[in-house]
Amino acid sequence: MKKPFLIFLLSYSLFSVTSCTPQKNESQETTQTEQTTDEVHSLHDYAYSDTLMQGKHKVVYTITSQPDDELPVVIDEDGVKYKDNRYTLLIVKDDKTLFNRSFTKADFKSQLSDDFQKYGIMDGLRFNRAEEGKLYFNTCVSYPDSDMSCPFILTIGPDGSYAITPDTSLDEEDCPPAAPDATQA
Repeated sequence: MKKPFLIFLLSYSLFSVTSCTPQKNESQETTQTEQTTDEVHSLHDYAYSDTLMQGKHKVVYTITSQPDDELPVVIDEDGVKYKDNRYTLLIVKDDKTLFNRSFTKADFKSQLSDDFQKYGIMDGLRFNRAEEGKLYFNTCVSYPDSDMSCPFILTIGPDGSYAITPDTSLDEEDCPPAAPDATQA
């Protein structure tokens, strides 16, 4: 008598386990795919500040960035969407503002290939060095979630003027040569 009861109990347990397994239907799969496709990826907000001495001058620079809803969304070749970024550089020299400006991918447009203009996002701004009264920052426009980038050097003069030039220390074939006069004021 125990054997039939044991077989019944085992059969019932097996039936219970399989009946509790969620069943996917096509509408659930479609909804999940649509949500993933509509998701817009973005970098986190960023803020960094540091102080350095240039001769007897105290220089404080602050770099902030955030994904910018006002910039066009970049859609890669696989249909994945990314927010583009806006970076702001504030430089205070001897307690007076020397430089305060925001940068987006549009600031590099004349120096970017068509693919980087279409599929790239502004992806970084970092202090490099101080030399002969000038401050040098590295920045780039990159394909999201890849190591392909078009690097630039942002040079800030002692008077607050700036220039954006391609970073030629790396050989990047996707980046066209710099425009004849890349100096900005």
